[in-house]
Amino acid sequence: MAVKTKLARSLALAFGATALTLGMSSTVLAQSNTTGNVYGVVESPAGATVVIENLDTKLRRTASVESNGRFAATSLPPGRYSVQLVRNGTVIQTREVEVLIGQGAEAVFTTQQVQVVGRRRAIDVTNTNNGAIFTAAQLQNLPVARNVESIILIAPNTTQGDNRYPNGANSFGGGAVSENAYYVNGFPVTNPLTQLGYMELPFGAISQAQILTGGFGAEFGRSVGGVANITTKSGTNRWEVGGIAQWEPKKLGASQVDIYYPVVGATNTAATDGTLYRRRSENETDRKLVGVNVGGPLIQDKLFFFGSLEQSRTDFSGTNAVNGLRTSTSAGIRGWEESETETTRYLVKLDWNINDNHRLEYTGFGDTSKKDKYLSGYNYATSARNGVIGASEHYKNFSGETPVGGIVNIAKYTGILTDNLTLTALYGRSTTKHENTYGTYPGVNPNVYQVSSTVAARVPGLSYPNPNPISGNIPVTGGRDTVESARLDLEYKIGNHTIRAGIDENRLSSVDAGLYRAGGGLWTYARSAQPPTTPIPLQNVVVAPASGGGYGLQGYYVTETKFTSVTDAYSDQSAQYIEDRWQVTKDLLLTIGVRNEQFENRNGDQQKFMDMKDQIAPRFAASWDVNGDSSFKVFGTAGRYFVQVPTNISVRGASRSLFTTQSFTYTGVDPTTGAPQGLVALVPAPFSTNNEYFQVKHPNSVAATNLRPTFQDELTLGFERALTPDLTFGARATYRTLRSTIDDMCDDRPFKAWLARNPNVDTRNWTGFGCAAFNPGEDNTFLVDFANTGTNLTEVKLSKADLGFDDAKRTYKAVDLFLEHPFRNGWYGRVNYTWSKNYGNTEGQTQSDIGQLDVSHTISWDKPELMRDKYGPLPNDRTHQLKAFGFYQVTPEWMVGGNLLAQSGRPMNCLGADPTVPAAHSYGSYYATCFGRPAPRGSEGRLPWTTRLDLNVAYLPSFVPGLSVKLDVFNVANRQTTQSIQEMLNSGSTQTRLDSYQRVLSTQTPRYGRFTVEYNHKF
Repeated sequence: MAVKTKLARSLALAFGATALTLGMSSTVLAQSNTTGNVYGVVESPAGATVVIENLDTKLRRTASVESNGRFAATSLPPGRYSVQLVRNGTVIQTREVEVLIGQGAEAVFTTQQVQVVGRRRAIDVTNTNNGAIFTAAQLQNLPVARNVESIILIAPNTTQGDNRYPNGANSFGGGAVSENAYYVNGFPVTNPLTQLGYMELPFGAISQAQILTGGFGAEFGRSVGGVANITTKSGTNRWEVGGIAQWEPKKLGASQVDIYYPVVGATNTAATDGTLYRRRSENETDRKLVGVNVGGPLIQDKLFFFGSLEQSRTDFSGTNAVNGLRTSTSAGIRGWEESETETTRYLVKLDWNINDNHRLEYTGFGDTSKKDKYLSGYNYATSARNGVIGASEHYKNFSGETPVGGIVNIAKYTGILTDNLTLTALYGRSTTKHENTYGTYPGVNPNVYQVSSTVAARVPGLSYPNPNPISGNIPVTGGRDTVESARLDLEYKIGNHTIRAGIDENRLSSVDAGLYRAGGGLWTYARSAQPPTTPIPLQNVVVAPASGGGYGLQGYYVTETKFTSVTDAYSDQSAQYIEDRWQVTKDLLLTIGVRNEQFENRNGDQQKFMDMKDQIAPRFAASWDVNGDSSFKVFGTAGRYFVQVPTNISVRGASRSLFTTQSFTYTGVDPTTGAPQGLVALVPAPFSTNNEYFQVKHPNSVAATNLRPTFQDELTLGFERALTPDLTFGARATYRTLRSTIDDMCDDRPFKAWLARNPNVDTRNWTGFGCAAFNPGEDNTFLVDFANTGTNLTEVKLSKADLGFDDAKRTYKAVDLFLEHPFRNGWYGRVNYTWSKNYGNTEGQTQSDIGQLDVSHTISWDKPELMRDKYGPLPNDRTHQLKAFGFYQVTPEWMVGGNLLAQSGRPMNCLGADPTVPAAHSYGSYYATCFGRPAPRGSEGRLPWTTRLDLNVAYLPSFVPGLSVKLDVFNVANRQTTQSIQEMLNSGSTQTRLDSYQRVLSTQTPRYGRFTVEYNHKF
């Protein structure tokens, strides 16, 4: 009853807002995220019925014809259908249509009394989605890589994410790369821990891919970016077997460009300025893939099977990305990499048409990647390899090294309970296990501290070995992520209204999530750019290196860093929605809906620390068939969208964590481990900027009590027009604005100021404020354990002025134009042009400026000084994008295809140390302050335009039906444009310049070729 009351109130709110302002809403005019519908009109409806039959499975649906001649059949599996007009048991006319997911296929019957076969109209006037749908046939003929990311990136309003994020982490409509939702057959496959990336399935098992970048309705949620919605192939009444073999030979790949140190122009960078940083021209990659699929009827017309299996292997040889640096002393041991990555993906699909009104589906698929990496010595001066294995690394489903997949099982029921009532129910479960192990060899020990030492940081004559082959922080091997998801949807047709309502529940858990510093810690050697007797900021003090003696007398010192955040994490998500598709007139369709979402996050002890309720998201859409013949539609949407906080926020934000640094002088270096000797502390004790000393965190103190969820409002307006029967033109304008976001703040100064105003509060046992989730730019209320009792928390209300942060701002404005020719007369083509502007002071849940993986608790909002001058073009801003793709059947035996991308470059920033920030609150080189001046976001210009042309040619010999031989060439012009650079200027909180400032981080993939032989046979 409580849920019904909430929905009723939510719907009343949505209707009221719509009447006044056309709503804060938006919708998808579709039946389901896995099905489509057939609709149309019969000119003379008296005594007529319409029978819709799947041409491949013989699934039949009968639709009654209303007095106005309209009919509709919903919740139809994608595929080809025969639509028959029947009078007195006789088929009078026939139309053939193709049903796409989330779309409507139209069939129109005139008074003509002969049987004809027609084709679907060019424009679906029931659909207001912003995005695109790609069928298996289109993907088969286009030169694209065999992964979902390649499909996403040819859709309008999408941008490739920063290379430091996992494959598949892309931006939709200006959103952060973690703010999207991904589905396979209605089941969520988004990475539950970070929301970066997703599980995949065999590429040959994809039936349709719907990429939504806006305008999606109440059925979809948990996204302020976009949705990638994949449906799989199913068996039919004809047995079909096929196989594929692909090879991307290393000999057809162009050489990668080498990466050089930039010319920084500082005294301490003179030795490296303009010199080689990493040699990549000798790198080689060889990929092979084999796959098989089989499908057909286990019981004719009733029970169908489809299975697919693909296995790929990637062999790489080249300089090691971490240690293969010209100036790295470890290059002689681990500078060369030989690695093998194997990815196995399978799908099993069963479809049981119990009868024409009841249907069961089972989907099981797996996505597992393993990588074995072997490192040996490489001499940069001579390009010689010693062939002696100096380290080995082994990974499984490990982000950053392999794709992250898992095992998924899904069951779904669809029931046509009456002519007007349809029920669908789904339950699924996914499990992902992560593994990472490291081998030990002579001179290599992954169990000792890491060592970092640049040329300028080394005392002449001393050796600085780094026996630990692992860099940075790593997860614990054996970590596991689990998702359980269930949903129920009802659809009821009454008069001119089609009402849909549903609920869904997701249960997420991550065991042994988080990271720890590989080897237990890190020694970072440095040298002050100032005279040794000049005090410099180190952690929470200002001290001269010479005061510690040893090599400090020459300005040398070392910093010890310890870090661990390993814990379990949990999250529950639920939602309810209702929407009404109202056919106001025969040419005007309105969809009015509302969605209510809830989510909660729990720490490793299963204690709830974040609980978001009543996230009311009204949605509205209108579609006007201007001419009444599906040749010209005008449409618009408006809506509010929410996104949850991923489970990883509990890893560091709500559970125990340790992150300390302490600086020392030293008198020597251990020649085996690289550890400093003769330590004298410059900083009296380990210091944590965020108060992370591995202490217990009270679940009520790690997040503001009046938190609002992250949400965004969107408005779109567009049109589509059939210029000719075979050519469609359209345009759409989109406006999105971020209303609120959640991040963490780690500034104790507002709390100390509050205590000064409230001197009677007992703080004798207070350990200090660490970090807490909050809403930037808003008033926030916190609970603080000043007495350190674990139970007696004090309410602290802090205004926006008290906290000192500006409003969180992100706006996305875009105009999309497209021209499309469907596959007729032997060719298909589509051209998309997007002008967009993505501006603000926050990217959202991620921070691509530094490639930070701490989703929803980035550095951005930790302290107010970090946000000075941070308004400007955001990392995913690309002013101009041109995407064009298509294919042409030259003869019945020859097909050619192409795919073109041209987009303006990413904005460039400079992040430096701010000497005006007190040492106790300094965050090093993360401020918009460089070269002694403010450096506002985007002030350093833009990277060059990215252009890429992919081409293919396919031979389909008539003497072997079902056989195709194809050559794809990617990046034909071999443009290797820079796509991202290092934006940090200074070393820590000092004014010492890093030799890596503006160093290239990634470039376009060089030209490479791919041979494909595929054979499919139907019985």
